Amino acid sequence: MAFCHTERLCTVQVFSSYLLKRLNTFIITLKALLMLRGSMNTKDANKRDLDHLKAKYPRFQTRGITGTQFSGGVISGKERNASLTGLNWVSEAEEMLRTDPIVRRSWHMLKQTLLSASWRFEPGIENDDVATELARFMNEAFGFDGYAGQMSVSFEDQLSYLLEFIPVGYRYAEEVYRVGLDSNGQSKVFLDQYADREPSAHNRWLSRDNQNLDGVLQNTVGVTYTPEPIPANKLLLLTLNKTGSNFEGVGMLRPVWWWWRTKQRVSNLMCIGVDRWAIPTPVVKIDRSQAESQGLTDGDIDAMIEDAEAQARAFISTEQSYLVQNGAVSFETYGAQPNLYASAPLEIITKCDSQISSAFLAQFADLGNTETGARSVGEIHLSVFRRAAINLCDIITSAINGTDRRGGGTVGRLIKWNYGAVDPSKLPKLVHTGLDTDDLAESMNSLPALVTAGLLTPDDELERAIRDRLGAGDLPEDAQRSSLERTLQANSNQGSVAALTEQIIRRRRNG
Repeated sequence: MAFCHTERLCTVQVFSSYLLKRLNTFIITLKALLMLRGSMNTKDANKRDLDHLKAKYPRFQTRGITGTQFSGGVISGKERNASLTGLNWVSEAEEMLRTDPIVRRSWHMLKQTLLSASWRFEPGIENDDVATELARFMNEAFGFDGYAGQMSVSFEDQLSYLLEFIPVGYRYAEEVYRVGLDSNGQSKVFLDQYADREPSAHNRWLSRDNQNLDGVLQNTVGVTYTPEPIPANKLLLLTLNKTGSNFEGVGMLRPVWWWWRTKQRVSNLMCIGVDRWAIPTPVVKIDRSQAESQGLTDGDIDAMIEDAEAQARAFISTEQSYLVQNGAVSFETYGAQPNLYASAPLEIITKCDSQISSAFLAQFADLGNTETGARSVGEIHLSVFRRAAINLCDIITSAINGTDRRGGGTVGRLIKWNYGAVDPSKLPKLVHTGLDTDDLAESMNSLPALVTAGLLTPDDELERAIRDRLGAGDLPEDAQRSSLERTLQANSNQGSVAALTEQIIRRRRNG
């Protein structure tokens, strides 16, 4: 028995030693694998970094996303107020433009400024025959540069509704084409018009990847016609403050909305107060001492009070316009007329109007209605306003110009259909003029001082430039004069002979 016990113990010790060796081997192998894997990961990371830094070839694959929450044709996540999204926002914006005079005035001033711009197409490359011909065709198609135009509606009239994208945030028009003869008698494809598509009829945006625009779908208005989807390459999409896939943008009226609602609430409360306190509340006053001196009983006094109450009710309801009182019963009023128009509501409304004007950069329109302000401040405001108008016109030119693309590129489409494949650098460019400040007009007041200081020479070229800006025609030959004659005449009119002599001496010294 002892022998068997000893043999069994030896067997267990041998087996334990074997397991310990195998476990150590497993641990060593695992550590080696982990070190090898870490080394490989480090090499892969270094390789990726080197490939990224080298950039031996362009990576054409798109890796990121726009980040706009766009699903099922509906854009969400940008607007936190659910009541100001989709068609609800369009309805609110239209009501603001219809009902508020300050909102209407501010937008009307900006819109009329935009409509005063002049438009024309310029060649993509100067002194190039192909580019010049393409620009001529586009000017003829749109009715610019002296051409009658091939559109059924003038471009200026179409701008009247295209510009409505600015207060709402977006607006799109469908391009309608037709075939006709140009001024050279050749058959061409022309743009008949940008057919307006109201935002209030918008249903959803069409996109297969929820990133890029493929088209739009409208709601059925009435029962006569069901609209079909409009492809993106047949659209002119105008968006203000577009980011990512947010085709609806952010209109100028969005920051105005809170002030507009506040103005409405304050105005309603003020009108309630006016309605409540326009007719002061009658108060029946009883003089008991007079009643006792007249020997009136309690029943007589009660009858007088009832009669006074009946008169007060008739006065409040405007059934009668007078009150009859006696020594014992008289009338007073509660809520006198000086409290009718409190200054606080009017100050709040004025502040709201100021904020609304600021959103459209039309603060200069309020200078005459406030206690502060100067002409120099108004000129700065006007300069910023005009610069903003120029940038808004640039949005329209950017959408129409360029190659054929989704939501834009009218120029590229018409050129491709009529002239075939053309170098994009030769495509005509739609430009606008007339909104920027006139440098010559602004410097007219300083011209005499510049001439007197000898920094500007009054010659025929300067006069021609001024006459051209004024539309006074060309300078006649008999009116041409040298700079010395002009200076002599100017100084003689001003009685400054000494200044003229000094200028002549200076000129002779300089040869």
